[in-house]
Amino acid sequence: MSQARKQNSIGFPPGMLADAPFRMPVIGESDGWIAVEKPTGVGMREHPWDAGVPDMDAALNKQLQAEKPELVKRGATLFGSAYYLDPAISGVALFAKNRDSLTELKNLVGSAELRYRFFFVTKARAAGGAKEVVADAPLLPHNTKPKMIPSSAKGKKSTTEFKLFSESHLGWALWEATTSFLRPHQVRAHAAVQELPVMGDVLYAGPEAPLLSELLPNKRTSGIKFPVLDGLALHLGEVILPASSEAAAAVSLRAELPRHFRVMLQRMQLALPEAEATVA
Repeated sequence: MSQARKQNSIGFPPGMLADAPFRMPVIGESDGWIAVEKPTGVGMREHPWDAGVPDMDAALNKQLQAEKPELVKRGATLFGSAYYLDPAISGVALFAKNRDSLTELKNLVGSAELRYRFFFVTKARAAGGAKEVVADAPLLPHNTKPKMIPSSAKGKKSTTEFKLFSESHLGWALWEATTSFLRPHQVRAHAAVQELPVMGDVLYAGPEAPLLSELLPNKRTSGIKFPVLDGLALHLGEVILPASSEAAAAVSLRAELPRHFRVMLQRMQLALPEAEATVA
């Protein structure tokens, strides 16, 4: 993390969200909300599917109650997550800083006023396959498993737009997924329905990550037998908030791809999203 990003970040002590202390860069803030870059392994809020996983709602409010200076100075009276994001997914995490703003954000989320943009890796399709697809299968929580299933009879309306971003001769592809109403596991479930399951997503039958030896056959190092990525190859890269007035502009909140994700794309010879190319 650069020095500038460290200076505008929020820290968490050992044992609160992880064994080691770490900081999350702030990527946007107003009087009523704050957005940070969430790493994998951390939840935004408590959820039945994420038992035992630490969540940011609890961690932020615990530190605020303890009057941690770097939170108090931001004018927050409470923190509340705007939407649910799987702990396995990195990216934009948006929180209200007071009760009125939490109500406003929840209304925007419930009215499908936010726009979410994800990037994920999957197996490349056969030549001639569609480069843009729309998934609109209604989704329903599974009775016993922590996952969503398509159900035209009982599922709730869900729509995800998919667009091919890049692909390589190594057999992998980078896709973009966008939606304006985000249900739990929606992108993962819809990607699987479209036969584009996310790499590393065991729950939705996603392909295993390739070994480094498969991507770098001429290398001879001790780490060559390890997978190129541990976990889901899925990242929430951007959340767009609508303009607050006719005179204002929409707000784009962007989270950088984690370094290990960028390195993976380079090794797979997949083009980086434009905003990431200069960071890598």
